[in-house]
Amino acid sequence: MTKKKWLVISYFANIDAMAPSHHIDDRLPLLREKGIDFILLSSPCGTRFRDLRHVRVPSPAPSGIRYEVRYFLRKRARKRFWFKFWETLLLLPVYPFYFLEKILLRLDSTWSWFITASAAAVITSVRERPEVIYSTGGPVSAHIAAMVASSLMRIPHVAEFQDPLVHQYAAPGRFERHIIRHLERLIMRTAAVPLFLTKKAAENAFERNQGKSPGFLYPGANPFREASHYRKGETFTIAHFGSLGGSRDLRHLFPAIVMLFRQYPDLAGEVRLDLYGNISRGVSRQIEQFPYRHILHVRGKVKRQEAVKAMQTADLLLLIQNTDDVSFETIPSKVYEYLHAGRPVLALIFRNPEFQEMLEEAGHNVVEADDDMAIRGALEEAVKQWKDGAGGPAFSESPYTVERAVERLIALADKVA
Repeated sequence: MTKKKWLVISYFANIDAMAPSHHIDDRLPLLREKGIDFILLSSPCGTRFRDLRHVRVPSPAPSGIRYEVRYFLRKRARKRFWFKFWETLLLLPVYPFYFLEKILLRLDSTWSWFITASAAAVITSVRERPEVIYSTGGPVSAHIAAMVASSLMRIPHVAEFQDPLVHQYAAPGRFERHIIRHLERLIMRTAAVPLFLTKKAAENAFERNQGKSPGFLYPGANPFREASHYRKGETFTIAHFGSLGGSRDLRHLFPAIVMLFRQYPDLAGEVRLDLYGNISRGVSRQIEQFPYRHILHVRGKVKRQEAVKAMQTADLLLLIQNTDDVSFETIPSKVYEYLHAGRPVLALIFRNPEFQEMLEEAGHNVVEADDDMAIRGALEEAVKQWKDGAGGPAFSESPYTVERAVERLIALADKVA
């Protein structure tokens, strides 16, 4: 097989329990299997891949140095005291410049990575002569670096936006939003293939920028290696996977559970809610005020494989979207793993017909995330199914796989290479 050579650029790579990293991490082995000889360029936040050609470069600005040092310390300092001790010791010389930068430039901490990444991308392109430059991930700096190298070396650029760039959560300041709008327009005009992860995000980006019509690519997930070991137990276990914070919280789920328990008091001893992932202070306060705290089990952040096993043994998988405008055009990456788990899913989504159609076609239950009564009714129906049967209907294999996404990505790149 004739090898095709790519340069892959992603700020995040080889980081457990992080969606932007999972997307590219899952694709790399399949890219290699399908004849792609690639060089991966990423930040030092993730661990180096030992069996791949993996180049890591740091950010040069004080905010980027602080971000990456803190990321390094989080992986190694288990106790908060030692984290703060080493953070203060290592970053003390950086802080004066960091505060000055924040006064002058109110930008995302990863913004400066494009400087070192652009230099590394150009040098790598000169040495390796890749046929395609493929950028992916959350931070826009990866796409800027790819755009610079693509323009200088005249190599086609495939830009995959994992999240829409133009949103207040991604650019909280007016100055940053102004820059992000121009960058999105520039990247979409120069990229040979601009891609988004939903149809709606692609449509909205086209309306903002006109010109080239972007495509979309559902990222999917790998089918689980081990078959489901589900067994109906004495308690009805609801499991939520992923971080909770901001408008993705429990403010509508908890009132729904309270209404259900008041109507059926016995359920308070039969239902359990497991929360996997980080939770914000606001969500912690919601938990403290919840009158049925005995049903809650806060598991915290766990390894990806541990989460996969827990998904397959839950009676109901719970998914909660943010109740803000970004949810109109995004699909949480966790849902693709849910669809491979073979368990019933209750999705609390927010004004997203595309996401609703995907889940309902697979036989799962969807309600609006801010409708307490609808959530209560969906929970009652799920408990009834559990009591009447073996924990819900059987589900067919999900068509949303990483292999399918990789095949489409390669086909799109081949057209412009």
